[in-house]
Amino acid sequence: MPTKLTLFYPRLSVYGASLQGSGLGGVLSLEAGYYDSRQDRSGADPLLPNSQTRFLIGYQRQLWQDFTVGLQYYGEYMHDYSAYEKNLPSGFPKEDRLHQLAVMRLTQFLVHQTVRLSFFSFYSPSEGDYQLNPEMKYNFSDHIWTALGANVLGGGESWSQFGQLDKNDNVYLQLRYEF
Repeated sequence: MPTKLTLFYPRLSVYGASLQGSGLGGVLSLEAGYYDSRQDRSGADPLLPNSQTRFLIGYQRQLWQDFTVGLQYYGEYMHDYSAYEKNLPSGFPKEDRLHQLAVMRLTQFLVHQTVRLSFFSFYSPSEGDYQLNPEMKYNFSDHIWTALGANVLGGGESWSQFGQLDKNDNVYLQLRYEF
C-alpha cells in the first residue's frame, strides 16, 4: 500500500538581514535568513521541512556601455540533516543538505535603448537541472513594445525543480500596450 501524506502549511518563523552596496566595481548584495520550523525543531517529522539557513550572494556590473551582467548564488542549508535522513519515507527522493542555485542575467541595449537582448538562466548544481530564457524586446514607443523569447528547461530528475518541466520548452511572442 502506498504511503499517504496530508499536506498543510506548518508554522514558520523567519529571521534575516540583507546588505547591498558598491563592491568589486559593481553592486554587491548579501542576504541571509534563518527559517525556524517551529512545529518540528528536531527534524523528525518527514511531512514538515526542517529548519534552514538560506543565503544569497549577488553581483551586478556594467561591463561596457549598455551591457550589464548579473550573477547570483543562492543556497539552502538544512539543519538536523541526520534526522531528516533517518525519517525519510522509503521511495521518496533525498534532498541534499545544501541545495544550490546559480543565476546569471546578461542584458545588452541597442539602438538608443529601444532594443534589449537578454539571456537569463538558472542552474542547480545540486540537481543538475536548468532553465534558459533568451529574449529580444523592441520598444515601438514609451507605451507599446513586443518581445520574442523562449524557455528551455531540462536536466536533473523527473522530480527536480526544472527537470520536471523537461518537456515544457516553449517560444513566446508578446505585444503589450501600457498606459
